Amino acid sequence: MIQFEGFTDQQLDQFRRYQAVSYGVLEEVAARIAPGVTERDATRWAMKAYRREGAERYFHLPVALFGERTALPDPWSTASFWPTDRALEPGDPFLLDASPIFDGYVVDTSISRSPEPSPTHAAAMADDLVYRVTILDAVRSGATFREIALTVDSDMTQRGDRNCHGLHPEGVLGHRVVRITNPDAAPPPDPSGFDATVLGWFIDGIAAAQERGEPSPTWNDRATSDHRPSPGLWAVEPHLARGDVGVKWEELLVVEDRDAYWLDEDVPHRR
Repeated sequence: MIQFEGFTDQQLDQFRRYQAVSYGVLEEVAARIAPGVTERDATRWAMKAYRREGAERYFHLPVALFGERTALPDPWSTASFWPTDRALEPGDPFLLDASPIFDGYVVDTSISRSPEPSPTHAAAMADDLVYRVTILDAVRSGATFREIALTVDSDMTQRGDRNCHGLHPEGVLGHRVVRITNPDAAPPPDPSGFDATVLGWFIDGIAAAQERGEPSPTWNDRATSDHRPSPGLWAVEPHLARGDVGVKWEELLVVEDRDAYWLDEDVPHRR
């Protein structure tokens, strides 16, 4: 039911296409966000646009974080990612994230924006984008997932920033993306669109890593990630906070036995 490695060139092309579609939806929503718009408005618009593009189910539902919520302020829990009635105010940054499933292909994308010029936001985003280079170099060098996560965390801390991805579910800097091999036979998503098939696969994989030492489908600073990068597709999402401004980007990394590369170079955070 779930394919997590051994993707063909044709399948990688499909992942690339659907990643671009997902970014397109997030950018479409971002263009509509202005003072007075709420997080609930933004996620509702995103789900409507994803449905139009053929996505009826999600690994995780669209997320919209406005203002100080981009920095995941204390106290923060998984439930805090759900959209609120927080309205965008002038000068606020915002962050959009979604993991739609298109014809069984899971993608996971995120963009960060500041509608008004913000030196803090621009500088934080520039620093976060450095990890696009250093993470790829580290994967290619054979560093373990845990070593890479610890290095990113240390770099953020030394600069005076906060590591926000440590507050993501399972504290992930990254995680596998997969393909449902027969989406027509998969159980339907719940009424909100959340897909239990993919979530269940991740839960089983995390348990296997903890109990039997198998490679984990999650990438964090824990002992279960203390292994060389596993071949497959990985969504990478370094998320930092500088004061009350949080920024992140997220895109898919292809890991092979002897190499690694970003699935696509034409992504919003590089334009």
